[in-house]
Formats: sequence, C-alpha cells, structure tokens
Amino acid sequence: MNALIQQPSLLVGSEEDIKRIEQLNSASILAVSDTHGAVDELEAILRAFCADCDAFVFMGDGVSDVLTCLERAAQDKSLFEILPPVIAFVRGNGDADTYYINKIEEDNIAQVSVQVPDRQMLRIAGRNLLFMHGHRHGVDLGTETLTAAVETMDADMIFFGHTHRPFCEETNASLLLNPGSVLRPRGGFPPSFAVVSFPGETERYNTEFFTIKDSVFGGFNFKTLEI
Repeated sequence: MNALIQQPSLLVGSEEDIKRIEQLNSASILAVSDTHGAVDELEAILRAFCADCDAFVFMGDGVSDVLTCLERAAQDKSLFEILPPVIAFVRGNGDADTYYINKIEEDNIAQVSVQVPDRQMLRIAGRNLLFMHGHRHGVDLGTETLTAAVETMDADMIFFGHTHRPFCEETNASLLLNPGSVLRPRGGFPPSFAVVSFPGETERYNTEFFTIKDSVFGGFNFKTLEI
C-alpha cells in the first residue's frame, strides 16, 4: 500500500518504504510506458499485478494516466490497498513537468502539485534502477547512449520507453529494458508491459512481458508475451 506522498526525491511513497525497499533481499518491479490516454487499461494492469510488486515505475508519455489512477485509488479502497509501496515516473516528450491533482482531506478537496522529473533513480534490493523516457538519448537509433550510462550513473538497470517496442538485453549483471507501449505499439508488437524480478546482489534478472487483450466479458485479459 502506498502513502501517496511525493517526497523531495520525487518518488511517491513514505520515507520509510523508500528506505525499506533498498534493503530487500529480492524485489519485483512493474514497468509500464507510453499509455497515451489508456487510463482504464493502466488501472486494470495495476489491479492485476501491483499486489505482488514492490515498486511501479512509469517511463513517460502518459503521466496524467498514472496520476488519474492515483486519484481513483485515493477514493477506491480496493485499488488503494494493492498499490505497491513505491511509485515513480518520468516525463516523456508528450508530458508536462508539473501536474495538479485533487487530494481529499477531511471531506475537503484540495489541489496539490506533482513534479515530474526527466529521469529518476530508484534503489531497490541493493540495485540501482535508472529510468527515463529515452527521447533525449537517441533510443530510436539505438541503445549505445543508454548503455554508456550504466557506468557513468552507477546503474544496474536502465528502463526506457519512447520506441513503443518491447526490448530486453542483459549483459553481465546489468539489464536494459523497454516494456513497450500499452496503447500504440510499433514494429508489429502487440500492446505490452513488463514485470522484472530479481534476488539481491548480482544474480540474474527474471523479465516477463505481458500483452493486453479485451475480454469477451468486458475488461481486459493479460497473457505472457515472448520477446
């Protein structure tokens, strides 16, 4: 469950939880990007996967969708209770750097500002996750700039979006990941997102991609996707 408080680091969660997930022996991260207005799909993903994750990270182009889901969670106990303890997001080329959302306090509604960084660092289970949208790093042309950031930014994992194509590359103890796009996939891929889990220290990552399908009974179904 998330405290729904944005810290000075711009991570969303309590200070205690942000420190706690740093010390976990193992962790699971829900990675989503490029929702482009697919709020209902994003909420369905959160409901289906967040209860088993320690963090939810969003790589841009749809930050308003994330914040809409958090507004809904503030009024929906079933959604609020399954949110992971830490939530983080970065600005895509289609996002603003500041948003205002409604917060209910003692039956009063107040607007609070939410700041959106261009890139973010999250430490979880002893590893450093660096993530950004990727449009300023030439990801449409390749991942060389991101790969160089592994050493310069002391990152164990780098997550990005923007290309709307799922991608996963593991080299030694480092992971480079793009979860794909929830709404506007490219390159012949279906809509997708990912869950990354790993033990602490330097053992390998387990990355699972999922695709989204409309259910004949309404709502959405999720199936594993081979990349």
